Amino acid sequence: MRNTIFIFFMISILTVTGCNSQHNQEKLAYNFNDTDGSVLNFYRQYSPFTDPGEYEYLYENLPDSLPELCSLIKSQYLNYGWELDMYRDQIPKERWNESLKYPTVKSALKGLIFYDSRGLVKDREPEDRLMLICRDNATLLASILKYRGIPARVRYGYAPYLIPGFHAGHVIVEVWNEDEKRWMLVDPSADMIDFSYDNFEFSNEVWLKLQKKEIDPKLYGVPGIATGLLPIAAKLINDMASVLGTEYTSYQYPPMVDYAFEHDNHLSTEHIETLNTISGLMKSIDADNLTKLQEIYNNTPQIQMTKTFDPKEIKSENKTSSKDTAINKPIIEFVDIPAGTFTMGSPEEEEGRVDDEIQHEVTLSGFKMSKYPVTYEQYDLFCEATDRKKPWGFKRGHMPVSQVSWYDANAFAEWMGYRLPTEAEWEYAARANTTTPFNTGICLTSEQANFNGKEPYTNCKKSENRENSLAVGNFSPNAFGLYDMHGNMWEWTNDWYGEYDIDDTLNPKGPETGTRKVDRGGGYWDPAWRCRSAYRGGGDPPGNRGAGLSFRLVKSE
Repeated sequence: MRNTIFIFFMISILTVTGCNSQHNQEKLAYNFNDTDGSVLNFYRQYSPFTDPGEYEYLYENLPDSLPELCSLIKSQYLNYGWELDMYRDQIPKERWNESLKYPTVKSALKGLIFYDSRGLVKDREPEDRLMLICRDNATLLASILKYRGIPARVRYGYAPYLIPGFHAGHVIVEVWNEDEKRWMLVDPSADMIDFSYDNFEFSNEVWLKLQKKEIDPKLYGVPGIATGLLPIAAKLINDMASVLGTEYTSYQYPPMVDYAFEHDNHLSTEHIETLNTISGLMKSIDADNLTKLQEIYNNTPQIQMTKTFDPKEIKSENKTSSKDTAINKPIIEFVDIPAGTFTMGSPEEEEGRVDDEIQHEVTLSGFKMSKYPVTYEQYDLFCEATDRKKPWGFKRGHMPVSQVSWYDANAFAEWMGYRLPTEAEWEYAARANTTTPFNTGICLTSEQANFNGKEPYTNCKKSENRENSLAVGNFSPNAFGLYDMHGNMWEWTNDWYGEYDIDDTLNPKGPETGTRKVDRGGGYWDPAWRCRSAYRGGGDPPGNRGAGLSFRLVKSE
């Protein structure tokens, strides 16, 4: 299935001018070349942020394996960037972001004990978890490993595996593998253990690529919140400080950022030269380079993490006070979908067929379906009226809304007085009385839909791969008058994913429960076979906000 986003690293400090507090910076003074102060020994020691203090006893009798540890850690926190909507009714509003309340592992453990005195337990209830982010998963894992004498260091960088076509700011852990005498990558937020270094971009690597103009800085950071030069520079300082033993929160930042705000988002030549030097030294984190990095940090006040801001004082451009906003619901164009009976699924001989596409007869009552997927223009009105954060998007207007969870889509549908389509309704509407793989016939071309035309369907000609989404309605509609049913954006349906109940033939609504919601249609990056009318894709967790996930609406007649 598609890679989807389920992690947000809140480096939004870089989009806010002004600061609220300042503190004195203590000098870093570790002797990396001392006989008793080897690099590995340094990373066995607690830092001010990973020290569990009097709550160290909670680490007794925890699982030994990294996969089990990562799973346990994810059970302690809810990521407020992507899981909040699933538990909005269970978590008081004042708790929706607790990064400032629990900046250290010690404070987080204290908070966990307050809500559930059993400590680090797998069956912690959602309302008893803390609302934190990937950085906090990483610091807790590093803390537990240090308790066991295992060298571990928290790293700030970019994960290309979270959002298709984007490099999301992310925090993971480097763990020392004593048996093989090497460092390995562990992402406790994504349950990824010992994955390839090719799949994570460290901040120094990205900075150097930026200086060589090898990357587009708009594709690095937090989509719609903080991308470009400043987030890349600030994350580099975060990573440097972490490598030197201090894993600062996302609400702490160096004076260099204030300088950039005062100079039209530009850094000085001296700043850039310093960051170039830091990036070069971080290519090899050995005793000599760590000593040099420590010296640079201690002697360069502009890069010291001496400033903090209060996120409560941020007024996001994506927020509009409900008191100042008249409820102005968008106009949705619907088309009539006639009642009928069709064969859902695909024949065994259909190329690209998956085993979950079992053919069975389904009868549906008539309904109305929105002519196009919901657009940013329409969804933004919903966000403004309900004081929700708008999803990111480089282009908005008539582009299909993206990065919305199933919960987001369902909330919009209910606000409008409509609903999401069932999986059967979606396939029936997409087919529009056809029985071929696509409603266009046995082939699909880039003149008919937005998909990866360089990977055409069997025995069909290659066509264009645009590598980007398009505004709705760029191609001809199907026989029912619906646009964009193949490609461009995957679309949420109302159903839980599961094996078809072939005996449920009248207006089926799928399984009563599940872990993944069905989405249909294929995306602009997908080969033709994944855009087939019958393709189900395995579903997605309802909290996922993928860059290629959208939806359309249905109303019953």
